[in-house]
Amino acid sequence: MGVIYTIVSKSSRNIRALDIIIKALDVVTIAVPPALPAAMTVGKLYALNRLKKSKIFCINSRVINVTGSIDCVCFDKTGTLTENELDMWGVVPIENGKFLEPSRDIGALPSTSYIVQGMATCHSLTLLNEQLAGDPLDVKMFESTKWNIRNEEVKRSTIVESTIGEEDTQLQILKQFQFSSNLQRMSVIVKSSNSSSPVIFCKGSPEMISSLSNEFSVPTDFFDMLGTYTSQGYRVLALAKKNLEAGVEIDKLNRENVEYDLELLGLIILENRLKPETTPIMKLLKEANLKVVMITGDNIKTGIHIARECGMVDPDEAIIEVVVDSSTERKCHSVRYIECYQSRGPDVMNNNEVISDLDIEKGRPNRKYCYAISGKCWAYIQEHFPELVQKIVVKGKVFARMSGMQKQQLIEELKDLGYYVAMSGDGANDCGALKAAHVGVSLSEAESSVASPFTSQEQNISCIPKVIKEGRAALVTSFGIFKVMLCYSLTQFASVLILYNIDSNLSSLQFLFIDTCLILNFATFFGVTKAYEVLDKVPPRTSLMGFIPICSMIFFMVIATSCQIFGYYHIQTYEEFIPFKYNEKNPQNFVSVENYVVFTVSTFQYITMVVAFSKGRPYRQPLYTNTYLTFSLVITTLVSIYITIDPAYWIKQVLELKLPPIEARYAVLVISSVCFVASILTEDVLVEYLLAKFVAPRFKRSKKKYEQILKDEDAELCEKVKDSHMERINEKCGIVNSGFVGQ
Repeated sequence: MGVIYTIVSKSSRNIRALDIIIKALDVVTIAVPPALPAAMTVGKLYALNRLKKSKIFCINSRVINVTGSIDCVCFDKTGTLTENELDMWGVVPIENGKFLEPSRDIGALPSTSYIVQGMATCHSLTLLNEQLAGDPLDVKMFESTKWNIRNEEVKRSTIVESTIGEEDTQLQILKQFQFSSNLQRMSVIVKSSNSSSPVIFCKGSPEMISSLSNEFSVPTDFFDMLGTYTSQGYRVLALAKKNLEAGVEIDKLNRENVEYDLELLGLIILENRLKPETTPIMKLLKEANLKVVMITGDNIKTGIHIARECGMVDPDEAIIEVVVDSSTERKCHSVRYIECYQSRGPDVMNNNEVISDLDIEKGRPNRKYCYAISGKCWAYIQEHFPELVQKIVVKGKVFARMSGMQKQQLIEELKDLGYYVAMSGDGANDCGALKAAHVGVSLSEAESSVASPFTSQEQNISCIPKVIKEGRAALVTSFGIFKVMLCYSLTQFASVLILYNIDSNLSSLQFLFIDTCLILNFATFFGVTKAYEVLDKVPPRTSLMGFIPICSMIFFMVIATSCQIFGYYHIQTYEEFIPFKYNEKNPQNFVSVENYVVFTVSTFQYITMVVAFSKGRPYRQPLYTNTYLTFSLVITTLVSIYITIDPAYWIKQVLELKLPPIEARYAVLVISSVCFVASILTEDVLVEYLLAKFVAPRFKRSKKKYEQILKDEDAELCEKVKDSHMERINEKCGIVNSGFVGQ
């Protein structure tokens, strides 16, 4: 439009075609701010620097603004919510398919005990500079046996000899099958100095090890005993063994050939305490209305206990465990919902109430609830009941026994539902999830740090709110600097078009003054404003072209352009006014009163737009806390007043100013003051309050699936889901499975 206006208006005054083309192209260059991309990176750079001071490092600055949109945070458990180091509680031996009394002092057990031998050998530890090196869990487990370990010195191979305190008991590790998160176990083949037959020891999750053990060695109350400890937050492993034939070729064995028909030896119990920072940070995140989720490879009851203890799950919030009953014989599957009760007795968690679908869909009226689910059930539901996945993801808080791939799948599901997801973890098992999330925060400098853009040297989740706060501040800064740069170009564009009406323009040094002394100065310090201390419940806007940002810029430009036009015509009412006359012999001479008033009014408008668009609470500190920008605004305001009222002779010459009568100069200050007040009131009252709170919500349609799912809690949908399940079961089994209703 500006180009067309320029061509038409100048053609009507018989300006040379070449001059018209040049002026039209000038309009284009003015309207498009070339410094916009660079200006928008400034806020991110300041945020990165502040995070660096907090020992949080970022390898991809592009995710800073994305961090400001985060509304869901997922956590690994061990090493993230809980301490990296575990304390050995004891063991619960199993003999002849029955549990024995727990033993707290493992070192007091005889060296001939298989459970002690398994704990001394079933690991991947090695000696490095006379110090044990390996997984902290394995270190704790081995140290509790009070055995010694030494590397083989004569045979330089992978064979390691474990020497026990008693001289007559020596075990040699012949082969290791490394731990796999997918298999949930590791195993070693060892040989005793007192026997010619090798033995395989297998250690892993109790569920997996029990499934690989022969049924005669598994106590009938195995899972009850397991639940007693896991529901109190203990980390529980199971240990099993099998005797191999003498003379077997160890090198040719693979784990599939030996990891079956095992003899269950007992449970290894470790204490896994919460990090001191976990509970207060979890409270802070929940107060900010962020969805918090635990994704762990540990037992589901341990996960539920930790979720309760750290405040991830509210005290009055029911935890519903989603369980899949499967019949391999008839290939039939059904879903049950079991409410987990917590008491203070020895059996802390009781899964003794099966809840109907209708109760779940209604959320047990007047009660909050969330889901807990294991990786095995997650896989079943994905395959057989995909229509339930989104519901479980939206209401789920504890996802246990999840493999690395399943963690990644869950992150993808959350993203598909419209969540902006952050993932925090510290292990190699978390790499896929860290990479899949919008924002990954690693608490380790090992494998996981490569997959995540953020790495925290402080290995606790206190980094999460810091990252989100800085992300929100950087996002708001980007929005603000975008509006400043765009309105700066449009304000200058308006000034030029007004002056084109009389074939005048801003002088080159006037352009230079605006671009460098004002805009470059403001853009440099705009992002220095620090993040606000408190996380607000609502994340900042994410669309630059949304209703509110567009209205904000339109209203400002209407006010700014109106003030320039008013000043342009007001100056002509003075008796001393002499209109500008275009001189073809000297086309670069723009000295005129009209030029003066448009230039001086616009300089105050550039200052005004910075004040108006530099947002403070709830995402950034108030403007006055940014001392650099505040000082810059004060100085430039004083300089602009000086230029407007009574500039030095050399300034008038450099800026090519023709001063009107003193009354007109004060009128410029009045016009600029009115523009300032009108712009601030319009931005803060009309746009950010009236439009944002009362108008925009009426036209806003949520694009996020999870919000629709949370709203869709009526009984009609519940019946549809229920009928759908029944139909699928009828198709698969020819019967109506009663697993969907309370029993």
